[in-house]
Amino acid sequence: MVNLEAYGDKEEVLARLAQSRRALLDRLREAETSWLTTPLREGAWTPLMVAEHVALVEESTARVLRRLRRVASGESLPPVPFVPGEFKEGKPQAPEPVRPKGGLSLGEVLALLERTRGLLLEEAEKADPHNPATFPHPFFGPLTALGWLQAALYHEEHHVKALG
Repeated sequence: MVNLEAYGDKEEVLARLAQSRRALLDRLREAETSWLTTPLREGAWTPLMVAEHVALVEESTARVLRRLRRVASGESLPPVPFVPGEFKEGKPQAPEPVRPKGGLSLGEVLALLERTRGLLLEEAEKADPHNPATFPHPFFGPLTALGWLQAALYHEEHHVKALG
């Protein structure tokens, strides 16, 4: 299992998120169109779909950070049912809400990545990394705001590495 604490404090996570995003954008912008739209292996997503997935996870993470901030401020919110992550052949599978639909152009994916990174950074700026409020992650269990940021970094770095 991944040790999210090894990803550092809020400032380190945000700095590494900037690095991983540059790497992802460089890989997408420099790639041949045929590579972007070809599955990485049989039954896998295309690189554009992987990038769409990264964006969807960031958008979801931003919503969780907003929720944690609201809970920390004393707001009473209805419970959200915990849905544990699924594994297939030992690999975590993307939950339905963050599975890419596909069919987006490179320009559309780049715009989506920019929009969702903006949302994530906006919520990260407001997040208190020391607040003990948690929200369950499908694979890592209950995480604080800092834990969710660390998971977002782990997630993007994992996919950038997989894209080569």
